[in-house]
Amino acid sequence: MSEHGSRRAGGGGSRGGGRRSASAGGFGDKLEGLAGQLSGVFGKSRGGRGRRGDDGYDDAYGAGYDGGYDDGYGDGYGAPDRFGDEPAEVGAGGRRGRSSRRGGGRSGGGGDLPPKDWWMKFIDYPRYGKRGWRHWMPSIKQLLSVFLAFLFSVIGLVAYAYANTTIPKAHNNIADGDPTVFYYDDGKTPIASIGVNYYEVKDINKIPKVVQNAFVAAENYSFWSDPGVSFTGVGRSALNDLFGSGNTQGGSTITQQYVKNAFLSQDQTLARKINEVLISIKLSHEWSKQQILLGYLNQISFGRGAYGIDAASRLYLGKPIDQLTENDVGDAAFLAALVNDPSNFSRALASPKAQADNPKTMDRFKRRYNAILKNMSDYKFVAKAQTDQFQDKLPKILDQKAEDLSGYKGYLKDAATSYLAAQMSANPSDDETQKFANIDNLSKGGYKIITTYDKSMMDDSVAAADALWKGTSGGGGGKLDPKHPSDHDVHLAFASVDPKTGYLKSFYTGTDGKEEYNDDAFNYALQGGVQVGSTFKPITLATALQSGKFSLDSTEPGSNTKPLYAHPGDKDPITFINQTTKQKELWPPNEDDEVGGTNGSATLKDGMAMSLNSVFAALELDPAVGLPAVYNMAQALGIKEGTPDFYQVASLTLGTAEITPMRMANVYGTFANGGVAHDPVQVKQIIRLSDNKVVWTPVSDRKGSTVNKQVMSVNTAAGVTEALQAVLSPGGTAYANSDAKKLVTAAKGNLAGKTGTTDYGHSAWFTGYSGTLSTAVTIFRQTPNKTLESIKGLGYNDQSKRINGMDWPTTVWSKFMSIEMGKKPNFAPPFPAYTPFCSGVNQMVSFGQSVAPGTVASGANALPGTPTGSEPNCQGVFVPTPTPTPTPTPTTSSSTSQAQLPQNCPPGQQWDQGLNQCVPLPPTSTDNAPTPTATGTQNTTTPSQPSGNPSTTSTKFCKNNPNYPGCEWYTPTTTTPTTTTDTSTTTKPAIP
Repeated sequence: MSEHGSRRAGGGGSRGGGRRSASAGGFGDKLEGLAGQLSGVFGKSRGGRGRRGDDGYDDAYGAGYDGGYDDGYGDGYGAPDRFGDEPAEVGAGGRRGRSSRRGGGRSGGGGDLPPKDWWMKFIDYPRYGKRGWRHWMPSIKQLLSVFLAFLFSVIGLVAYAYANTTIPKAHNNIADGDPTVFYYDDGKTPIASIGVNYYEVKDINKIPKVVQNAFVAAENYSFWSDPGVSFTGVGRSALNDLFGSGNTQGGSTITQQYVKNAFLSQDQTLARKINEVLISIKLSHEWSKQQILLGYLNQISFGRGAYGIDAASRLYLGKPIDQLTENDVGDAAFLAALVNDPSNFSRALASPKAQADNPKTMDRFKRRYNAILKNMSDYKFVAKAQTDQFQDKLPKILDQKAEDLSGYKGYLKDAATSYLAAQMSANPSDDETQKFANIDNLSKGGYKIITTYDKSMMDDSVAAADALWKGTSGGGGGKLDPKHPSDHDVHLAFASVDPKTGYLKSFYTGTDGKEEYNDDAFNYALQGGVQVGSTFKPITLATALQSGKFSLDSTEPGSNTKPLYAHPGDKDPITFINQTTKQKELWPPNEDDEVGGTNGSATLKDGMAMSLNSVFAALELDPAVGLPAVYNMAQALGIKEGTPDFYQVASLTLGTAEITPMRMANVYGTFANGGVAHDPVQVKQIIRLSDNKVVWTPVSDRKGSTVNKQVMSVNTAAGVTEALQAVLSPGGTAYANSDAKKLVTAAKGNLAGKTGTTDYGHSAWFTGYSGTLSTAVTIFRQTPNKTLESIKGLGYNDQSKRINGMDWPTTVWSKFMSIEMGKKPNFAPPFPAYTPFCSGVNQMVSFGQSVAPGTVASGANALPGTPTGSEPNCQGVFVPTPTPTPTPTPTTSSSTSQAQLPQNCPPGQQWDQGLNQCVPLPPTSTDNAPTPTATGTQNTTTPSQPSGNPSTTSTKFCKNNPNYPGCEWYTPTTTTPTTTTDTSTTTKPAIP
């Protein structure tokens, strides 16, 4: 123990060092003494007895005092202190007032309390010498000190913040006289304007004093004398923000409203409110009241797209603000009443009919108008006798003039506006988009929005639509007649996209012979969508070609005589109910009984030309392709998740998804663009007029953007195009249309497309492209209550005639493409040639990823080479000589656990990729039976697994895995080759 002893307080006494020595002890002793004071507060004094916990002493201290006390009131002298040599001094402790002569005192304190340390003169907390709750209760002096310290700190912070506050540049100003305008792609021809009508007043004296005071009476009666801030309003707003009441009542002065509109955001946050207050106070000291009021009156919204007092006076009263006089008290009160709820008030005041249709809003407006008149007289701005003349009497106001959105103008404005809103949603972290593609900001004016729409092509779309409304079908000679029940509620919609950029160049959306926004504002070319039918099949074909296990010469069942299964291993095949026979049949149905031969097979190219449902249903369900891969490919091509009826179901390949013409044109544009998919673009630039600077471009158009992706190889895209050219060639479903036949001849065959028809005749499609333009056309019937009706008999006296994609849709498509081909040089350049090639390497793209573009054959007459024979679906498929198209080799790891290239297989065996080992060759046959195609038919073995031991040996073998590029084939010398029938010579099924 220190020779200075321990300071003990609040207990039954002190001994063995109770007096502080002259040398004043160490810092450790001070801490020990302070601990003793704290613990003693909770103790109960029972004389000098050292009971544990009763007097703040621990066991050691209590034990040391037993010999020195007889009881709490003894003489205080006993044995020497066990911790020191001096005799102990006893403080009474115990009950209040007892033994006060011995130092207990009235408070029951602990004898001679040690003197205070120097710091206790400044921070006496917990309170020295107090017991119980008084020990912890701050004194009045302490409370006052803390309050004053806090108050002066706040004042200091506010003073510091105010001194460092500067009035920012007004960045939210409305552009003087320049509303935001949408333009066609030439950047010169306007479409429509949005948002503002604005005329800036330069001099406050141009605004009559009665108008100025009307706003003061309505918004801030103390404006002329206040410091620019309403502290009660600020306090109320702060409480709302702190406690999350959701109340947006601001209580702001005119100065604060101007600061918020001109300098700050509209966020309802405490930080913004504090900033608003500081700037408002600063502004009131540096600007005159007239300057502030002028800025406010030039900024506020009055509805009808009017920003500023002058624009409001022109739109509602029919005259500029400087033509009002001091006697126009009613006009002044009317304008001041608008700013409380400009959107709803302007809508109700649009016309006498609108006033009658909105009685509650009008009642609210009139009550506010009357209240402003009363305030004007109460605050002595105008005599009461003068304001009473206008009570309940609104001034004569002009009807709102609607912008000319007739024809297709309204569709263009809505489409561009919706596109910008979609960009905001799709790119939440892109500051450029959030700021400059924001319609609210654009509505304030000062910008030029350049769209991708081509005015000439928009007009051409109207002319092409007349091929339906006024012309004759090239598919069967039909002509619309109002007498036909089928020729009503007919909708025609089509859209055209530039394959190289994804720019939407034009569209058409018309009903019963006309395209009129004022009659029906719904854009069927860009919104909603209808089932696309067989125009979806090219997506399935692209997936198969990209898998590396199919070419256009691969085969699938050409009819539904073979069962298909939704999943490998299923016991029950997929069936449907034939609506004619009412009998259950194997799925899928083939329209018009078009099949590739009874129980026969058709190549993928022939299946596309004839639109055989069975071919693409089997291809989609083939384990080598699969529904998920087809679905992912559709997404990669731009079909959005959430599109109506876009699901991973067996009917997906038959076009049950409801997709818009714009999206389908964009999908086919990818085939025309070598496999590079674009996101459709409708606005290509936003220019700020103040400095003529381009402030926004689509994210997809920016340098280094990853939005546009190579979703299939160029050879896959070329293969799809070749198959779609067959649709417009002899034997194809569209070739029977005389208009299409003429167009293809004029284009020298450099066009591709696909017909599409849906169940129950609800819609018909044709989507096709050249190398420079992709266009999708659909026709359907829909009643005013949005019920789809069959288009059967459309334009024909025989109302039972089935209308398919070859008919009216192909006619309209041919008309539009003919017009464009006549205007544009090199409209239909030759397509890249397709190389029939099976790599065996899966290159199917995952959603959101890109693939290597690869290459295509150098010419259309490339000679075939050696049959691969490496996959069942590649039997009869040729690769170019001398080597196949290179494909990317996967990067391998140096880890020993990484799979290595397989060993050479011995004679009579070949490499099985699924089992990752050599297996016996499958038996060969000379009876020209069809080669197994790994379709969705029931099969208990893996598609590439041989079903038994070979009876003969092959003449050629692959030294390593044939699924890797550069498979080296050889003929073994130890085996006598047996003559076999080369399945590559299998005759293609005839096209009926």
